[in-house]
Amino acid sequence: MRILENRTNAWRNKIPITAYCRLVNVMNSIRGKKHRISPAEEGRLFLADDGKSKVFFCRRRRGNQFKRGVMAHADQLAGEYHLDRIDVVPDGVFIDCGANIGELGVWARKRGLRYIAFEPEGPEAHCCDLNNFDGRAETRREALWKETAVIPLYSKPESGDSSLIDMGGAVRSRIQAVTLDGAVNLPDVPGTVILKIEAEGAEPEVLEGAASTLASIDWVTIDCGYERGVSKAHTFVETNVLMQDLGFRLHCAQFKRITALYRNTRR
Repeated sequence: MRILENRTNAWRNKIPITAYCRLVNVMNSIRGKKHRISPAEEGRLFLADDGKSKVFFCRRRRGNQFKRGVMAHADQLAGEYHLDRIDVVPDGVFIDCGANIGELGVWARKRGLRYIAFEPEGPEAHCCDLNNFDGRAETRREALWKETAVIPLYSKPESGDSSLIDMGGAVRSRIQAVTLDGAVNLPDVPGTVILKIEAEGAEPEVLEGAASTLASIDWVTIDCGYERGVSKAHTFVETNVLMQDLGFRLHCAQFKRITALYRNTRR
């Protein structure tokens, strides 16, 4: 399966971008998919348009995610994080650790939440800016961690994966890491405050750097899946213990991808 996937990605990347978009759009039309794609920013990015909503993305393999529509994909992603289980009160805040291109920002802003995004990968962060901040560079190009430091970032650009923990076969660079406690100030917020964490295996470390801020957060949703290090371990056990110690109770979870939603029992 992995060999077939690699060959498919190689085929995608060899086709010039304009020809690639035309081919994808013909196939989408034949298959009855709602979205069409086009080159953006002189071929550095793609724009998916379903006739009602648009979204910028930067990796060719990600385009098929919008086959049922842009907002349908955002709603599906929100469901995977159990966000549909929350009765959202407007005028709150949604903090997105591992924002990627900011699909959940689209979901959150539609519900009247202020969006704070952290995404260390440059192309994804730029798309997040376009999708949520009218192109302004408001996505934080930092990684959330247990301390403030400049540390290694391990990236696999073609799959869109990046982690502060070596996962093998990745490109290594350096990134500014910060704690959520040091990066975000949450005064009294009248609406719902939600934190989503997708740190590619570094979820426990992100929580260690967020102990003070978590007191002001109503809900935390975490991807604890099989992404930590070379062994691809999950992080559910560690994160679950940390969340309980911090006064959160498990509200719901699914154990295929391993995502868990926690409610702050002290708010």
